[in-house]
Order: sequence, then C-alpha cells, then structure tokens
Amino acid sequence: MTSWLSRTTPAAVNFPGTLGLFPALRTSYGDYFTRLWEPQVLPVVITELCRLRIAQLHECDSELAVRTRPAADAGLSEAKVARLEHGSGDGAFDAAESAALQYAEQFVMAPGSVTDAERGRLTELLGEAGLVGLAMACAVFDGFARYQVVLGTHAEADPAAEPHVADLPGLDPAAPATPPPTDPTDPIAASPFALQPDLLASFLRLYGTLWSGGTVDHPSKEVARLRNARVTDCRFCRAVRYDQARQAGLTEDLVALIDDGFEASALEERHKVVIRLADVFLGNPHGVTDDLRTDLLDAYGPAGTVELTAGLALFMGFSKIAVSLGTIPDNLPAQIPLPTPTR
Repeated sequence: MTSWLSRTTPAAVNFPGTLGLFPALRTSYGDYFTRLWEPQVLPVVITELCRLRIAQLHECDSELAVRTRPAADAGLSEAKVARLEHGSGDGAFDAAESAALQYAEQFVMAPGSVTDAERGRLTELLGEAGLVGLAMACAVFDGFARYQVVLGTHAEADPAAEPHVADLPGLDPAAPATPPPTDPTDPIAASPFALQPDLLASFLRLYGTLWSGGTVDHPSKEVARLRNARVTDCRFCRAVRYDQARQAGLTEDLVALIDDGFEASALEERHKVVIRLADVFLGNPHGVTDDLRTDLLDAYGPAGTVELTAGLALFMGFSKIAVSLGTIPDNLPAQIPLPTPTR
C-alpha cells in the first residue's frame, strides 16, 4: 500500500518519499533518528525494542518489517522480538528492557499515567540521561508511526516477509554535534533535555526547520500545535505563544476557538481542517477519511499536508515527554510568549 499522496505526487510513495516533499526536514529527521542509536542515549537493543513495540501498537507494518543495523549488530534475536506481542511484562525481557517497554506503552496510550515510582525505577536502571533518552526516542517513534498511518505508508510491507536490516539515515554533515551554551533561563535549555545535549541540538534543528521552512503559514502550524497541547494536556505547550503566528493574525480570540466547538466557530475553514487532522492523528490515526484527505489537499496541497502531519508528530511527541516525565511546573503563567523557533 502506497501513500494516498502519490495519486497526485508520484514521488510520495513511501515514508522517505513523503518526507522528501520537505527536503530540509527529511535531512534533519535523519540526523535526529540516527543519533538515537548512540550509546549515550540508550543501549541499542532497548531502543530497537521500543521502536518495534510502538510500531505494533500502531499496526505500522512498514516499521515492523525493518531491523536497524545497530540493533542487529548488537545481537537482538528474532525470538526476543517475537515476545513483544505479549507486552512489556513478558519474561523474555530483562529488568531494564521491561521497564523501558512499559514506559513506551504508557507513552503511546496514556503518558500521564507514568508515576514517580516508575520514573525512579527507570532512573535506577538507565540513569537520568537514559530516561531522557528513552523519552526522546519514544517521542519520535510514536509521532512518526502515526505519521505513516495517517499518510498511508504504514502497510507498504508484506507482514509475512522476513524482516530486513536497514542502515540508519545518517548524520547531517552540516550540523554541529553539540549546541552552544544557551541562556539558562530558557525553558528547553533548563529542562531535562539538557542531559542529552547532542540529541537536544539535533531536535532543535529539526524543530527549527519545521517552523522556518516549508510552505504552511505560521497560524496553521500554531493551530495544530495548540490543538495538540489541549488534547495531550501539556500545560506548558498550551501556554506558549509563538510570535510569528501572532503577528500573522492568530489572536487570543481565535486561539480560544481551538476547542471542542470549533466546527461551529468563526475559525477559517482551513484551520478547521487542521484541527480535524490533529484529532485523527491523536485519537485514531487509522481513521482518516476520503473527505479529510480531499480537504487537506485542497487547503494545503501534498507538501503542506506532509508538513502539518510531521508537525503534529513533533508537537505530540515532545508534549508527551513533558507530561510523562512530570516536568511541567505548577505555577505557569497563562501565556508564555516565545520567538518562533529557527534552524
């Protein structure tokens, strides 16, 4: 099964092809994904088990058909992979694997259910940096499995075929390994993300590329981000306001309409389409309808549809990190104005 975008854009036939409609984002994504298998993030077998477990939860056959080369080289057996269907509590997994898989399952289904005791146990098993690395890996695995399901590239593989080993996308040679020192009052620099500096630098490039490039206007991306924040209940994300969306006319009166009564509101129709996409992405990625596909293509075209869907993958993944790690302070202001991210 190929992406429904390929009906109008033949190159958008699979996951790399769809992401290739936004070339700079594809490069930044490849850099980030490759860094997930660096040893300071997690043991590579745990990274791979979590990727595959999340793919199972989303019925994403294209991911299940692949074994990354670092995990294959580390000796991950197909016998252990087969036990993933039984869930994180299966006896085939050691203590660290089981705890990480349980976190991955919670991350997908109910990130707010992760308890202080479970975070403490993960810290004992993986270290503080390892817990952050696990969260940053699950964010991308969850987000981009949903991306593939929404765009229809998830079933391109034959589930009966033998899995194949694939090389990682590779690092971006133009990207510095570690970010320069930043203002310690910056909410991201002062967050647990700083325990994974190389991964944080790569994420900031990826996120900045999403916001500073592409074809979609800033208010539309901000509508997607804020709808995600409401659904995932990330209070920090709900409070943030990026300046370029405001300057382009997304007022607080309009922001207030990004709510359950949006269909009957005064929001532009194209912004209602964004909210419909966000709700499917977050609630049931397999529930994309022909009407939604048509509305997305009419409003944003193939490249814009990819950009919005990839944006939701990042918005959702990284708001779930904040929720699942329990790092959101209680005394947030109602609004946090921030400059729009740049690469």
